[in-house]
Amino acid sequence: MDDTPLDTYDARAIATAYLGFGAIGILGGELVLSTLFGTQMASPSAIGKGLLFVVVSSLFVGFLVNRKNERIAQQQASVRTSLEKLENIVSASPIPIVSVTPDRRVTRWNEAATETFGWTRDEVLGAQLPSVASDRQVGVEEILEQTTREDGLSNVEIELERRDGTVGEFLLSTALIRNRDGDVVELVGVLVDTTEQKHRERRLREFEMAVEQAGHAIYLTDPDGTITYVNPAFEDITGFTRCEAVGETPHILKSGEMDDSYYDELWATIESGETWQERIIDQRKSGELYTAVQTIAPIQRDDEIVGYVAIQSDITDAELAQQRLGVLNRMFRHNLRNRMNVIDGYAEMIRNDAEDEDNFHRANNIVTAANELVALAEKAQTVADLLESDGKTRCVTDLVDEVADRARSCHPEATVGVDIEPDVAHLVDNRVGVAVDELVTNALEHGGETVQVDVYRSPVDDARLLIRVSDDGPGLPRGEWDAIERGGETPLEHGTGMGLWLVHWVVTKAGGSTQLDTTPLGGAAVTLKLPIDDGSGEESDDDTELHVES
Repeated sequence: MDDTPLDTYDARAIATAYLGFGAIGILGGELVLSTLFGTQMASPSAIGKGLLFVVVSSLFVGFLVNRKNERIAQQQASVRTSLEKLENIVSASPIPIVSVTPDRRVTRWNEAATETFGWTRDEVLGAQLPSVASDRQVGVEEILEQTTREDGLSNVEIELERRDGTVGEFLLSTALIRNRDGDVVELVGVLVDTTEQKHRERRLREFEMAVEQAGHAIYLTDPDGTITYVNPAFEDITGFTRCEAVGETPHILKSGEMDDSYYDELWATIESGETWQERIIDQRKSGELYTAVQTIAPIQRDDEIVGYVAIQSDITDAELAQQRLGVLNRMFRHNLRNRMNVIDGYAEMIRNDAEDEDNFHRANNIVTAANELVALAEKAQTVADLLESDGKTRCVTDLVDEVADRARSCHPEATVGVDIEPDVAHLVDNRVGVAVDELVTNALEHGGETVQVDVYRSPVDDARLLIRVSDDGPGLPRGEWDAIERGGETPLEHGTGMGLWLVHWVVTKAGGSTQLDTTPLGGAAVTLKLPIDDGSGEESDDDTELHVES
């Protein structure tokens, strides 16, 4: 029987037809037999019994057909209900679900597909599967062929472009719908958008690579302080391998040099959710002590501390180098000043007792050289003091005006011009005044007779001020500035003084940079590019003066 449901009229028709054919068969059969073979017709009671049987049979057939109709109708209703539920599930699914015919015409396109790819359901139903031309676009024909060949795909990673041209990453699973002849009539695809997940995975891999390749020792602990991870730099610095460190506590690094109050304060800080950063002396596996700057921060999830991350920067060599430089610097300045005083004293005696002009000039040169060396030592002290001090803020206009006034007082024969752009009375690091003073003084003593100081806002960066010191002198030797740009001097290529280094170091310390140009008259022009202070630092009214020869 056909699966098409039969209605009540069809059941009555079949029963009536069965009754009619049965009655005709009984009556017609009796008539044919009587006519052709001359047999006696059955009695009316027998014919009546036969007709009664046909009637009963017809009713029974009608009953069976009607029951069949009811069952089919129930099955069809159940199928329709299931299809409606399935359609509702597909429509409400947060995952894009798309169906196409073998020739790529869209038959199903849910709301999630619209939200993900940008095309509406009305735009795509019955039309060719939409796509955006791109080198990264997945081969739709290839997927359709592979789905048919393998009777469906499962979690295939693909890239698809959306309507706006952005690329998304998806996991594609497909299934086939066939007709009763086994021919494919529809291909259903379910796409799970993994773009954000893949992005997070890549970021996590990048983070892991950064931690693994970091030059600082990094280790993680659980809330109780048990080490759960160390990076390769930790192994290199401490001497403990990953296997030796994981499962232990940072106590394995304890040197005994830090008192208990240090660790009490450390734990009190990080358990309160704050970050700890202090200098520490730890011990390597070999027993060797090392000095590090250690930062420990809590790892929190929903206001709950789930662990800690610690970063150590080994400063042992840097600290020793700083100590050596400090000692050598003090010894150099002290001994140099003492010896120069002796040389200066004897040279003065020789100059005073000189009976001829040549000896007088020789003694005078010795005195001059001694004074220059003393001045150089004092400048070295100034540089050291400035770089070790904490900068304060000062109004740039006051700073520049003070330098100009001092220069005019010391060099009344020279011209010192100042041009300050309106509305640039901002705060800058007060140590910059030493750099400006050095440039102006150097220009007046070794340049020409005119020095110009211009102050203006950077045309390319509103957060920076420019101070340009220019002169009309012979200009700076290129080798002097090459050493600054190179970042160091060599035995064959070096400057003749410390002035430009002082400027460079001070401006760099203040967060700025320097640039050398020439003026139209051939002189030198040095531009200081300085960050504008937001006023959060302490403003200084102290006068910082420096006037030494370069």
